[in-house]
Amino acid sequence: MMNSSTDADFAFNTSDGNIVAAFFVAVLMLLALVGNIMVCACFYCYRDLRTICNYFIISLSAADILVALLAMPFWLVLQLTDMDNKSKQVFSQELYIFWSSIDILVGSASIMNLVAVSFDRHLAITDPFSYSESLTSFRAIVMIAALWVFSILLCGLRVAFVKMGQVFAYQMFVVVVSFIVPLLLMFVMYMKIYFVARNQALRIAGRDYAKDIKATKTIAIVIGAFVVCWMPFFVIVTLFAIEPNYKMKTEAFKAIKWLEYLNSFLNPIIYTCLNRTYRRAFKKLLLRSSCCSGHGSSERLTCVQSTQMSFHKTKAESLSRSSSSISENGTVCTKRSNNKEGSNV
Repeated sequence: MMNSSTDADFAFNTSDGNIVAAFFVAVLMLLALVGNIMVCACFYCYRDLRTICNYFIISLSAADILVALLAMPFWLVLQLTDMDNKSKQVFSQELYIFWSSIDILVGSASIMNLVAVSFDRHLAITDPFSYSESLTSFRAIVMIAALWVFSILLCGLRVAFVKMGQVFAYQMFVVVVSFIVPLLLMFVMYMKIYFVARNQALRIAGRDYAKDIKATKTIAIVIGAFVVCWMPFFVIVTLFAIEPNYKMKTEAFKAIKWLEYLNSFLNPIIYTCLNRTYRRAFKKLLLRSSCCSGHGSSERLTCVQSTQMSFHKTKAESLSRSSSSISENGTVCTKRSNNKEGSNV
């Protein structure tokens, strides 16, 4: 809730630079919402996508939707200020604390879900024959619930540490558990995925440097996006923890925070658009939406049925062609029995 209009007007600064910054945040918020909602819509509409691996993708999308709905709007408003002490006059103290707490919660949930996705794919590639027994639907749901509970607890600890005057300890704890440990875990698991998949490809078809390079690029995108989006933010958190009076340019801080939120837009691109099955689902969903905008009910029914048949046909063809190798688009796939789904990096 805003304070008096006089204070709010005093806090706002609608300079050209601030308006441009607010515009880019608004665009990013919209793109993140659209991308992640499409991921969830495809999961809901197409039964073939309801696999254990995609449970983690949906949880990741849910976290990123919450980032766009609960965290980014506050940051959008703050773009129209000079990011100084006066900017806190825009919101009440309670609302400002709510935003900073929610920002920690949804950001941590997004990162924890990234780790869960890497764990699922690591297990599917390194131990494919016992994957379905090791990671059942129930266990996957328990894992997802646990990482959300962890994110909530991490958010709650902020209040406790601040009351005890241990801000430095909390900030360093967040840096370790929300960035350093997840980065190390993701790096180790994706490297193991790459080497296992490469060895499988060598045994089946001999060495293929082109496929090695494509798979390496895919893994580099996954790890690189995480580092580029999150490392600057956690570096700043570390600097402020060590030196509370550390000064940095407002423009630089806005750019670093924008990079953090950029990750919520990139996640559905990296984890679904690089997946052939999801790419086909996106196309069918868009075609289905186009059909539903028609006038004749019989035409709409025929169009929807044809898109569903096309999706299931291409899905079956993809599974029949799959093998323990590195696929053409650089993703790592494993051939599974009829009751197990494929996995992609």
